[in-house]
Amino acid sequence: MAYNRFWWKGLYTAVHAMNAFQRYYNEDNKKMANGFTLFMTYRLGYQVKLFNNRFFIEPSVGLTHWPVKTNTPPSFREKESKWPNYFGWEPGLHFGYNFGLKRNK
Repeated sequence: MAYNRFWWKGLYTAVHAMNAFQRYYNEDNKKMANGFTLFMTYRLGYQVKLFNNRFFIEPSVGLTHWPVKTNTPPSFREKESKWPNYFGWEPGLHFGYNFGLKRNK
């Protein structure tokens, strides 16, 4: 699920949410547990329109965060405890084509 909001002259913010169901296995390839992670991305960017506004590029910077993580086995939790549950300032570059209909003036 994603939500984009254009604020002013191409400046935008976006929030993306993704769910992930995980399976945890040990060194012997035996299943230990099933888990769930909610993975969030918060993005700030700018849309640059090209070629009569039909194409665009969107350079941006993002912050990823996983606020919900359930049923993680203790051995995995111990390894992951060395790092925070977010990752900041990842660059992004989206590009696209506007399929909107041309209107006659």
